[in-house]
Amino acid sequence: DFHEMRASHVTQSGGMAARTPEYDRWMRRVAFALVFLLALPAFAGKSRAIRSSSGPTFTRDIAPLLQDHCQSCHRPNNIAPMSLMTYRDAKPYASLIKVKTLTKEMPPWKPGDGCGDFADRRGLSPAQIDLLTKWADNGAPEGDPDDLPPAREFSDDWDLGTPDLVLTMPQAFTAPAGTDTYRCFTIPSSLVADQYVSAVDTHPGDRETVHHVLTFIDTSGESAKLDEAEPGPGYTCFGGPGFNNPGTLGGWAPGAPPLQLPSGIAMELPANSRVVMQVHYHPHHGTPEPDQTELGIYFSKEKPKKLMRIIPLINQSFTIPPNDANYKVTAQWPILTPVAMHLWLIAPHMHLLGRTMRVEMTPPGGPAQCLIDIGDWDFHWQGAYRYREAVAIPALSKLSLVAYYDNSSGNPRNPNDPPKAVSWGEQTTDEMCIAFLGVTLDYENLP
Repeated sequence: DFHEMRASHVTQSGGMAARTPEYDRWMRRVAFALVFLLALPAFAGKSRAIRSSSGPTFTRDIAPLLQDHCQSCHRPNNIAPMSLMTYRDAKPYASLIKVKTLTKEMPPWKPGDGCGDFADRRGLSPAQIDLLTKWADNGAPEGDPDDLPPAREFSDDWDLGTPDLVLTMPQAFTAPAGTDTYRCFTIPSSLVADQYVSAVDTHPGDRETVHHVLTFIDTSGESAKLDEAEPGPGYTCFGGPGFNNPGTLGGWAPGAPPLQLPSGIAMELPANSRVVMQVHYHPHHGTPEPDQTELGIYFSKEKPKKLMRIIPLINQSFTIPPNDANYKVTAQWPILTPVAMHLWLIAPHMHLLGRTMRVEMTPPGGPAQCLIDIGDWDFHWQGAYRYREAVAIPALSKLSLVAYYDNSSGNPRNPNDPPKAVSWGEQTTDEMCIAFLGVTLDYENLP
């Protein structure tokens, strides 16, 4: 012990005795230890900087990536099963993040590359996926706290300001726990005159359970009859809203911005119509809360020059035989496009047996142009996809689609066990083959 060694060299009178070699060696050791302890913080900082520069860290590389591509869903009180807002949130899931991004399951984005230039794309680049992989493989280091960007802030307010019309589910609905539920809620628009809609925003009530919302227009009143025939708020619906010839106001999924149409273009919402919200509930946090989803509608401040029209590319007369794992269904517009158009959005739609869908446009005298190609269809991740720039469709073009279905027992989503023949229909056990195209007519110039 140093103190005992020092005491042995102190005289009884309190003076210091002659120093010995042993005493000098002890003093040199103590001096070295003090210098090391004083230098340790600087050494550690230098070491951390070295580690930070040799591989990706959360604060410098991963946090900005999660902010841009993941946190709109992966945050507290939202649809994703875990938060990725902080390092403490993300580190336990580093390996899972690696796997889900390598397989391109996350972020959820179904259109394939090289077919359609879509706005609001959620995919990651190969370089970004490689960054996440290296971070996970290196033990998910945190990095220098000074590198951390400011936290991304989220607001529950309407992104486009106060809507001109807010439609709310008449009654709150609580989805059953432990299963996916599709429910339609019909709401009177109470419009006394036709209106032109320039933008639509959706506010889910139970953000932890509402997975996506598709919005339809009912001018026949059929949705009210369906609601009255079934107890409780709304009525059961799966593939569509349950009535023929619905219009649409688009759709919403977590992380998607409001649907905002270009200047001079609008959708028509007729007087006395009803708006039907088909809500997909996906409980995963335990017991769902009562939901009362709202739809914010913005009217054009002046009369538009063109109307957005939704035209279906559809096949309703097919039957998928049982035990066929790769059954082909095609659809084509019954005539060539009579006039020139521009395509602004596209929404493919199948049920649980669907596997792939490819939609093409073939101009007169030219090669086919791919409009959308979904190589791994998932009914729970469907949506409407907006093009960054509208696609020109010349007059006399051909619109067509090819879809494949898996009606075998090897399809884990097959609702029939054993498999049975499946045709067009609204129920879970039925199928559909349709692509909705949002187009404007080039010649149209509304007075």
